[in-house]
Amino acid sequence: MDYTTYLADDGMKKGKLSAYKSHIVKKIEEIGQKKLVVIGGDEEFGVLKQAMEQLKHKGVKVPDIAFRATVSEADVNEEQDIRFIDELKGKSGAFYVLILAPYTPLEIQLAAMEGVLGTSAGIAGALKAQCGYTDSGFCEMNEPSGLGMTLANMKLSKGLAGDGKRAGSMESATAQQMAAYKDRMKGQRCFILGKYSAKLDELNGLMNEHAFACNDFCDFFTRTPQRPEYFLLTENSAYLGNGKYIEGMECFVEGKIKVFEDKFKKKPSYFNGQGAGLINGLPGFQSVESEYATAVMFPMYAMIQLALYMGFSEIYLYGWDGLFPLNIDENGAARKPAEGEVADFPAGAKQLMEQVKRYAEGNGSKIISMCETKGLSMLEKIPFEQVDLSASSIFSRL
Repeated sequence: MDYTTYLADDGMKKGKLSAYKSHIVKKIEEIGQKKLVVIGGDEEFGVLKQAMEQLKHKGVKVPDIAFRATVSEADVNEEQDIRFIDELKGKSGAFYVLILAPYTPLEIQLAAMEGVLGTSAGIAGALKAQCGYTDSGFCEMNEPSGLGMTLANMKLSKGLAGDGKRAGSMESATAQQMAAYKDRMKGQRCFILGKYSAKLDELNGLMNEHAFACNDFCDFFTRTPQRPEYFLLTENSAYLGNGKYIEGMECFVEGKIKVFEDKFKKKPSYFNGQGAGLINGLPGFQSVESEYATAVMFPMYAMIQLALYMGFSEIYLYGWDGLFPLNIDENGAARKPAEGEVADFPAGAKQLMEQVKRYAEGNGSKIISMCETKGLSMLEKIPFEQVDLSASSIFSRL
């Protein structure tokens, strides 16, 4: 199950419709004469409007919505009157905030896996710490209320458990194949390629090396015959329409994704994105995918784990500037970096990379950044032009 499917589910909509009406009725006195500001996505905003119309039809005096707000500057939209959360600073006396954002641990995990920024608790924290609000100035609307929300969360739990069960089964089916990769690349180097700040002429050189790429990196394949040696697939959409590119490489596939194995040059090796991962001593895949700050970097993290599992002595990270296009504070509010600067990684992502660095160094490997972002400043940095590509390892594979 993914977050979009969950939000579109009729059971979820009915549960949230009931909960939203219940929350608004309970908060009428707190709201008083204030106008409403809504923070949340389009799907849930649609449910909220339906709830408000039903309440008005029953004679409940529901205040008007003044505007919508967002915790990401990238989502500000003048046409739709979506403003950045900073506009609420010092305005708690005029506006009451309805927060429509993931609330339960399962919702938060599902949203993080899809790259959805902002949790209910994080937005509440931003309102208090950055805008001067108190608990009486907002309502976390996705807090479960009534049987409908309970059933919706039960369905979500079942869906995630089903994904994990399938992924675990697929992982077990190729465990022996995966085990054959263990430590076979000791003494060699590899490049983990990101699409975000990559340049095609540089990629053509790096793909002559032992290289990993993932998901939408396929966009480069229409412009070059070069291919990385290994490909990681964690997003179903990257396979649909791009299977012809992926199927010729050695692939590592998240077990919940269904592919046409008979078309692959070599049977894919599967891993469980909700499992423990490949490396004892590093955070498990499920824990990394459960929070936005680390879920966004999960494909990169999974490739690093693969490289460490294979025993590569030097692991270079290239093309990851822009993985986090905005600077994200401790409450999840995302602001544009200063002109000419590359956005930092959020605290959780940097903490994860610190752990990875310590593990690698303790096991005879080195991770090197070829990126500009401060988010990887804990790693040794070597610019592209200083990497010797004159003796490409591709020739040892021919």
